Amino acid sequence: SDCHPKKACKHRYPMKKLSLNLCVLLTLFLNGCGYHLTGTGSTLPEHLKTLSIPVFTNSSSQPEIHRELTSAIINAFITDGRVKVVRKGQSDMVMKGNLIHYELKTVSFSANNFAADYIVVLGVDVEVTDKVKNEPYLKQNLKTEWNYTATSDIVDTESARLAALEEAYRVLGNRLVSLLVNQF
Repeated sequence: SDCHPKKACKHRYPMKKLSLNLCVLLTLFLNGCGYHLTGTGSTLPEHLKTLSIPVFTNSSSQPEIHRELTSAIINAFITDGRVKVVRKGQSDMVMKGNLIHYELKTVSFSANNFAADYIVVLGVDVEVTDKVKNEPYLKQNLKTEWNYTATSDIVDTESARLAALEEAYRVLGNRLVSLLVNQF
């Protein structure tokens, strides 16, 4: 090197300066583009912090599944943590829902002509009311599907159907969190 060890040198630390500049630019870019960690940001107005979710009604052809659906949606909001789920009388928002569609579609058959693969289809109507301003905040119709494989064992097939329903509930819950809190 042509630098003397005890004298300052202009080109001695060019990589450190370049790295620092890159870090600053990257930080500005990421902050400017709205990137954030899941569960840390929200597009909800400041006055909306709490949500109550009464048991969804059920006008589908499948009895009683609306209770598990409601539980999965409540769990999705609790897991996310950006909106606090509270009792109806204590909330800024109320989410009312109706399970409007349940369908079990056969999508493939085995060599013996038995149903081999199914799709569970769920549809819900959801309305969220801003209780502070006493006006509708969100109205949405959602549909989801989840597939499962049937076997010759009836118990295994029913277990697979129930697992598919649980996944469909989970997907609907996460979509509702995203719609309400992130507006997409």
